[in-house]
Order: sequence, then structure tokens, then C-alpha cells
Amino acid sequence: MNLRLLTVLILAALALALTACGGGKRDAAAPGDDLARIKQSGVLRVGVKSDTPPFGFKRGETLAGFDIDIADALVQQMGLKDVTFVPVTSANRLAKLQAGEVDCVIASMTITRTRAREVDFTIPYFQDGQALLVKGDSAIQSYLDLGAKKVGAVKGSTSSANMKQVAPEAQIVAFDSFVALLAGLESGKVEAITSDQLILQALAQSAKTKDLRIAGDRFSTEPYGIAVRKNQSRLRGALDEAVQGIWENGRWQLIFDTWFGPRAKFHTSSTFSITPYPR
Repeated sequence: MNLRLLTVLILAALALALTACGGGKRDAAAPGDDLARIKQSGVLRVGVKSDTPPFGFKRGETLAGFDIDIADALVQQMGLKDVTFVPVTSANRLAKLQAGEVDCVIASMTITRTRAREVDFTIPYFQDGQALLVKGDSAIQSYLDLGAKKVGAVKGSTSSANMKQVAPEAQIVAFDSFVALLAGLESGKVEAITSDQLILQALAQSAKTKDLRIAGDRFSTEPYGIAVRKNQSRLRGALDEAVQGIWENGRWQLIFDTWFGPRAKFHTSSTFSITPYPR
């Protein structure tokens, strides 16, 4: 073995040894580790809705809503300094997450097996169900009455797929936003619109046409989760821990009561609960 080859082998062995000795610190500073970067900056970038009351909407120049308050509570629970809200829509929220524009998405997003192929989800932090909103004089009493009628849904939501299952003959008309969705119903472009019931209730309250009503009961189960990029199990785990933490310390219930309690504008009954994992 010549001297040059021997030198190369010795240097390679030293490099491996140094890497092994530093193994205890690799996890905290590993390239691509979102949680490590977030802890270093102290800021969590969250994708939220800005046009979807009661979950995320503009109140003057600020954002308000159930998801906004949940995000604030999670940031405090995780011991971070601040949160940056980035407006997203149903159609672009996953793209913004995968592009790295946000660290996570808290935007009334249903956990589905299809979406879980693209991103990872935390445990559910809320649950609603899909329903229909119609004009007061409509003959539609539930999805059973839809037949081949036109039904509006927002692009990027689970609403279209669910509707095809319960009312396969209905004609789905896709809208870019909830504002456009409501306008479609008021103008008569569609005979009903569909989304999660609490979102529909909020749309009805903001409508120019006051004679709108929910038609029938919820006909799906929509568990909301926080989405993170694939292969970010440390961040997902930290968020899971924080969700359980705000449930245990009562913060979640305070937020729920603020938005959905007996005296709230968007009052609803709910049997949803979080079962924290044993410590």
C-alpha cells in the first residue's frame, strides 16, 4: 500500500469517527428539520384561511377565527415567540405547504387518506360535517332531494367528492372562493351550495339574501387536522403534544366557547373530544 492511499484511508476513518462522536447533536440541527429551524427562529409560519368564518377571516386589518386562536394557543404551548399567518385557500393550501411557504396548515382541512399521501397530519383538533345551504323557498330538504340539480362547492375541498357519493346525479359547479360560492347561490347559478355546516351557517349570516337555510342534517364526518410536510415527524409530534396540552389545560375549551358556545354568534352543539395519550 503506497503512502498516498494510506493517508486517504486514515483521513476517511477520522471523518467517520468525528461524525459518530457528533451523533448526539445531529437530530437538533439536521438539514431539512423543520422543527429545529422553527425553534431557532422562534416563529411558526401557519397557513390559515382569511375568507372562511368562523375559522379564519379578516376583522378589519387583522385575522380572527377559531383556527387563528388555535394557532396562537399552540405557539404558546410550544414555547415559541411568535406566529406568522399566511393566507391560503382550499385550492392552494397544500401547494403552499409543499413549497415551503408555510411550516404547517391550520385551515379547516379535513384529514383524508388521499391527502395523507401528500402530507402528514396531526391528531384531529376539531370536527364538523358537510351539509347543504339553500334558499328559504327551495323544495330541497336534504341531499336526497337533489336529483340532477346544480350544487356549488369550493375548489380543493372534500365537498365535491362527498357529494358525488351521496348524490351522484347532482351537477357539481366549482367556485374559487366562498365569496363566489355564496354569490352563486344568491344569483341562482346553483340551487344549493355545500361545505361544512359551520362554514355554511357563517355564509348564511353574511349573505345579502337573508332567507337562507341549512337543508337537512350533516351527512359526512370531517375531522380537521394540522398538515405538515412529509418526513417531518418531529414537528408533527411537537404539534400533537401541543394539541393535547391545550386540551388538558382548558385552553381549547375556552376557544371553542368563544366561537361556538351558547352565547357565540356561531353556536353549535358538539360531541368532539380529544383523548390525550398517557404520559
